[in-house]
Amino acid sequence: MNPKIAATAVAISAYIVMGGFFAQNGVILDAAAGYFHAPVTTTATLFSYLVGGNLIALIVCMVIFEVLPIRGVLALAYATLFAGVALLFASHDLRIGALAIGMCGFGAGAGLSAGAVIIAKCYAQRVRAVAFLGTDCTFSLAGYIFPSIAANAIAAGWAWQSGYVAVAVFAALLLLASVFIVFPAVGRAARQTEERVLRAPLDAASTVGVALFALGLASYLCGQGAFLIWAPHELTTAFGMRPLDAAGIIGQFWGPSIFGLLTAALIVTRVSPRIVMTSAAALAVASLLVILNAADSHVFFVATFAFGFSSTCLFKLMISIGSEQIADAPPQLVTFLLLSASIGGTIAPALSARFVAASGANAGVLMAACCYSLTLACVLAALVAERTLRRARPLPQVAG
Repeated sequence: MNPKIAATAVAISAYIVMGGFFAQNGVILDAAAGYFHAPVTTTATLFSYLVGGNLIALIVCMVIFEVLPIRGVLALAYATLFAGVALLFASHDLRIGALAIGMCGFGAGAGLSAGAVIIAKCYAQRVRAVAFLGTDCTFSLAGYIFPSIAANAIAAGWAWQSGYVAVAVFAALLLLASVFIVFPAVGRAARQTEERVLRAPLDAASTVGVALFALGLASYLCGQGAFLIWAPHELTTAFGMRPLDAAGIIGQFWGPSIFGLLTAALIVTRVSPRIVMTSAAALAVASLLVILNAADSHVFFVATFAFGFSSTCLFKLMISIGSEQIADAPPQLVTFLLLSASIGGTIAPALSARFVAASGANAGVLMAACCYSLTLACVLAALVAERTLRRARPLPQVAG
């Protein structure tokens, strides 16, 4: 097999590992609460540690590639992940569970960072964009497959951690395959290039655009996290659905998102990415308003299909357009945008748990609608700021 193709397969698989962990939250919440003998609102805060572990991994990976090769980073990432999954079986103490899930988040996040480095090193411009789109599709595919595995395992009386074990087995196969693959080199030359770019001067007007996109990304992942955690719970409490049937709402979100991503990629070849981004944000808000006012579970599921289809392309479009706000943007700019998004995802479980505890079962969807509305406002404000900046100097064009 072509070494570049083999390395790309590993990179895309790293996104499957990440998606497999992060998509299970709403499915395992009730079973995990029973395991830890804690209320669901308290147990939901565990998922902040999952995203927090990913956040720490992202920070660590800003420097770790100067110390370890890609294969070494993958080994460290998935060894930590395996230890975290094993630790989840060791105790019914919620604090131990938080540590274990944080380790899982760190491992999945570091592996994903390695995957992103592989793609960035192997490809450029349009091909790189297509490769990153492929990672989004596989992430969404994982979000459909692994929650289904977890839901059926729980329904069959297996441990709630079974879905995590399935992801760990996939990661083990990925790590084994990486032994036989040649990865791109990372080292001093790349670091020196990044340092030269980092010295490029920043301008105050463009920084406003970056700040708005960063806030929009944080709000986007916060809203997405709130919805995925609490939608199954609302279906069981408000509409009386069985937990297994309610868990299907997660697949109803992630399944159509794959087709939404592909559709967005086709549309972007003919329509401005900024128009596609704004339209996607507006459709996401509209879908959430329908879900929020749904009179029965059928409407809830249909609107969730539309929500998943329209909203998931937002993340990469906002990253891409956000990174255009500074000419010759340093790699640290993309890292900053990713960190901002991760912070939003990190606070989502704890913040939404407080919101639901104070306002009732449907407050999770209400919070999601508020977050996506803020994202839409940030996108519109950023585009206005960008247009003002363009009068002063042209912005760099994105290839493809």
